Amino acid sequence: MTKRIDMKGIGKSFFATRALDNVDFSCVSGEVHALVGLNGAGKSTLMKVLGGVISRDEGIIEVNGERVEIAAPADAGRLGISMIHQEYSLINELTVAGNIFLGRELRRNGPFLDKSEMARRVKQQLDRFGLDLDPNRPVRELNSGEKQIVEIIRALMSDSWLIVMDEPTSALSEEDKGRLFEFIRRMKSEGISIIYISHHMPEIFGIAEQVTVMRDGKIVLSERTAKTTEDAVIKTMTGTELDGFVKPHKDIDGNVTLSVSTLTKPGTYNDISFDVRRGEILVLTGLRGCGAPEIAKAIFGLDADYSGTISYGGKQLKPGRGPAASVRDGMGLVTENRDKNGILPQLSVRDNIALPFLEKSVRGGIIDGKRIDTLVNKAIADTSTKTSSPDQEIRFLSGGNKQKICFSRWLDPDLEFLILLEPTRGIDVHAKADIYRIIEELSERGVAILILSYEIDEVIMLADRVITLYQGSPVSEYTYPNFEKDQMLSDMAGVGQPH
Repeated sequence: MTKRIDMKGIGKSFFATRALDNVDFSCVSGEVHALVGLNGAGKSTLMKVLGGVISRDEGIIEVNGERVEIAAPADAGRLGISMIHQEYSLINELTVAGNIFLGRELRRNGPFLDKSEMARRVKQQLDRFGLDLDPNRPVRELNSGEKQIVEIIRALMSDSWLIVMDEPTSALSEEDKGRLFEFIRRMKSEGISIIYISHHMPEIFGIAEQVTVMRDGKIVLSERTAKTTEDAVIKTMTGTELDGFVKPHKDIDGNVTLSVSTLTKPGTYNDISFDVRRGEILVLTGLRGCGAPEIAKAIFGLDADYSGTISYGGKQLKPGRGPAASVRDGMGLVTENRDKNGILPQLSVRDNIALPFLEKSVRGGIIDGKRIDTLVNKAIADTSTKTSSPDQEIRFLSGGNKQKICFSRWLDPDLEFLILLEPTRGIDVHAKADIYRIIEELSERGVAILILSYEIDEVIMLADRVITLYQGSPVSEYTYPNFEKDQMLSDMAGVGQPH
């Protein structure tokens, strides 16, 4: 039996901001419905209404033509609606089966868990979709793609027929993406519906039957993917066609800012050596697990468990010196996981931007509030961050605007070296353009920049120089403009490398 959900005339306001404006949205079982739009367009708010996370101000929701009330996540669950968020909600110390049955464990003989029966039922579900995963394996041992599958199986075993996936591929390798898409196709054949939130047009047009575009809290396009194009969707998202980002040519002849020599951490990375010069953008790339994030964190003083040397400004750095010392030396780091490691969600936009500047803004033991205000207002303007005021709590901003805040806290005149881990992960095309502009402006100012990116088109777009890594070892180096995309992809996949 085909199931259908209809959201009609949905409205939601946050104080003076109209987040949803008379939105009509429908989804039927057995299809993938892509929901797209710029950060802040209203996608997440609409899905939170559907999932019972927030209440609507106006409108109705119907399932198979009958009006329903979704006042809490439990109501959504009873109706067969599940949400899988961008950041995983799994407990690493539990097994696959333990996570899937968390909160509804099976028991025998009173208080004792029936682990064998839970594992059997999970294995049955995995086999149903042709998935090779051990139910008794600890989640901490899984890669990102396997964790995504555990999240989905947990939703399916809660009898969900409609699953909302928020940027499901943002942390996946190309191989894991392929597995996920095959899994989604099998779910469709079982009559399960997916609302697929993504900024990646090739994914949307490869997996979805329907695409709906939101802008400024309204639906501005809803069409079968077979009847529209990627360019048309992007143009509808932005309201205008974005100018293509063109990397300016520049000569890299500045002094060496950072030098890494024979950096090695057994099992993670091996014999890593490179220099980054003043004003240069060096990109490390490879498949997930290539060791690049760990290299970056060693440079920033977050890890002392390595051999080799790191020199900055001509002086050798002490391993594990800590981020405070790095910041004092003019270094900055934008983490790959902004919600967990990049922001303090209960604090305001002002406080999040001001954090690195506080020590420098103390005068006679008192924080210079005027200096902080000037820095904060300039940072918001320079990054085109959308916020109702600097006093707004950062947790209420869209993903792209949170990412801009993570950047803006480093727009300090004293900044000399900046590390960026997946700088555009999970943000839309418009926010990406702003981030690319900020990166180039910092580079032109003389800041040396080290980037980790897994997106090959982004790598080529941003880099002055690229080092490809495979299983923690350097494979090859390329210098702008002599980038060979196909060869880079082969290097990243380890083609021709010993296994």
